[in-house]
Amino acid sequence: MNFHLIDWLILVVYMTGTVYVGLRARKYVESMEGYYVAGRKVKVALGSATLIATEIGVVTFMYFGQLGYLTGFSCFILGVIGFFGYMVIGKSGFIVSGLRRLKVITIPEFYELRYNRSVRWLGGVLLFLGGVLNMGIFLRFDGIFLTESMGLGEQAKAIVMVIMLVIVISYTILGGMFSVIITDFIQFVILAFGMLIATAFILMKVSITSIAHAVVTQYGSSGVDPITNPQFGWVFIFWMLIGSIALSALNQPAVSKSFASESPEVGRKVFLYTGFTLAGRYMIPMLWGVAALAVFGPNMNSLVAMPRLLGSVVPSGMLGLMVAGMLAASMSTYSAYLLAWSTVATRDVIAPLLKSPLSDNQNVAITRVIAAVIGVFMLVFGLFYQLPSTAFQYLALTGAMYAAGAFACVTAGLYWKKANVVGAYSGLALGAIGPTAFLFLSQLKETLPRGLLFLVDVNVSGFLSFVLAAAGMVIGSLATQRKYPAVKLPEPINPDAVAEDSNVGY
Repeated sequence: MNFHLIDWLILVVYMTGTVYVGLRARKYVESMEGYYVAGRKVKVALGSATLIATEIGVVTFMYFGQLGYLTGFSCFILGVIGFFGYMVIGKSGFIVSGLRRLKVITIPEFYELRYNRSVRWLGGVLLFLGGVLNMGIFLRFDGIFLTESMGLGEQAKAIVMVIMLVIVISYTILGGMFSVIITDFIQFVILAFGMLIATAFILMKVSITSIAHAVVTQYGSSGVDPITNPQFGWVFIFWMLIGSIALSALNQPAVSKSFASESPEVGRKVFLYTGFTLAGRYMIPMLWGVAALAVFGPNMNSLVAMPRLLGSVVPSGMLGLMVAGMLAASMSTYSAYLLAWSTVATRDVIAPLLKSPLSDNQNVAITRVIAAVIGVFMLVFGLFYQLPSTAFQYLALTGAMYAAGAFACVTAGLYWKKANVVGAYSGLALGAIGPTAFLFLSQLKETLPRGLLFLVDVNVSGFLSFVLAAAGMVIGSLATQRKYPAVKLPEPINPDAVAEDSNVGY
């Protein structure tokens, strides 16, 4: 076992303190808006810290570490693309400022304002299903990371998964967005320290020169050139360029931090300042994966290599701090995602089917129950589902299941006067076809005719989802303008939409 008494003490003290602070946040929940979006009082510094913490967890370290191990330096292109996506949103306020002005809590609420209630329900179903499938592998990756880095062994993975789930659900369910944001800020600090520790000890073990030599030896030019790398290529890059903007602006756990901001301008700046750190946050765990290639060679299980390296090079005491940092990242991600998807299920899937509106207390109670159910699903799914591709590509594809249609519907709804309900239905449905076909057909790959094998190319499926969604929105809207005229958006209902610049806080 790599963990010693001092490591356990550090970890227990940190976990106990985090849960205590998260549970104490209950007293700040005074209303439904307080539970879901922290009363829309979040300023730039806190919003940026909590978004950074949300957007990188153990699962992020794992899939970027796996990519580094399998592809060398060529995967660093994702850091550049991710930075580009956040900069576009942060500089222009694209999508996020418009949604914040309308004072929505979830993305499907916009569909009802711009299209109709049925579109909201369909969008809610797709967002919920895609989001839950997306986070279905989170617990499994946490289990692998912790058992390998701590030296607990494969047999402890299920126990670790259960403990993680119970801790995060407890304060997320009770405290809502206040718990998420307060604990995220603490976890942001611990996470930064943990990443610094891990990187320092890895570079003490293996030099950059040795890492570069291993990449060239094992992968040749494809280890530094994403165009020639078989995992990537031009289709993948085009998909990521579109997806980096769409997923950044329309990923409910991330954009909910903009919805919780005190003004649209603050929401925009949260994305801008978060974007400055994004390339580094992507590339550091990728570097860990490449270092694992240099230390262990190319024949190890790609998911195990990076955490095993960390467990072997970080000494006792420092290992406890590092694992606390990694758990900090993971808990931030879980809490934000659980709250986001349970909120969508309550407000956009269940509520539109009811004859009478839910009270604030009923909204919160149902959200808490659904968050617990999602947690149980994550446990079962994580234990038994076998990934059809790399973890990163699986997550990008399940994200595209809802983001492609949402990108078409929200972008057109905000910026194109002719977008109508038929275009919305078409965009949502066609955007989900490619990813859904891939997830099912990838399990039947050996029996597919040659002409359908392109459907199990994860990069083609992901890219097509955005093309089909855009085509569905444009063609559907233009072909039915007379019968289904477009509905205008209502005027912004939040008073801070006027004079946004006057009340920006830091």
